Amino acid sequence: MYGLPPNFDYSIFVGRVVEQVTFMQYMVWIVFDHNLSIAIESSYSHQSCPSDDEDKVIDVPPEQSTLMQLTGKVVESAEAENPKTLVLHFQGGQVFKCFDDSQAYECFKIVNKGKETIV
Repeated sequence: MYGLPPNFDYSIFVGRVVEQVTFMQYMVWIVFDHNLSIAIESSYSHQSCPSDDEDKVIDVPPEQSTLMQLTGKVVESAEAENPKTLVLHFQGGQVFKCFDDSQAYECFKIVNKGKETIV
């Protein structure tokens, strides 16, 4: 809905370890170490293998998911693919994307040490 802030510091994700992936009725939470998390209410994609060419968009709530494979993985880099897409690259080649694809509703929220960035 709002897009990623132009001055957002993507480095907050680098070196963070995924500790928990939680599925709820209308939300998916990815919790990292050091009080960092992403709450997804819209859609995302997850390439679990570097050879995956397809970037399949998955709506929340997912019917099935490979996100559990991120547990214990470390973020190597983070970036904005465009103002509406957050991209996290993990050790081993996994790629997670979170999309701001709704004009009417908030799509995801990043919480870093209690400070919220709503997208």
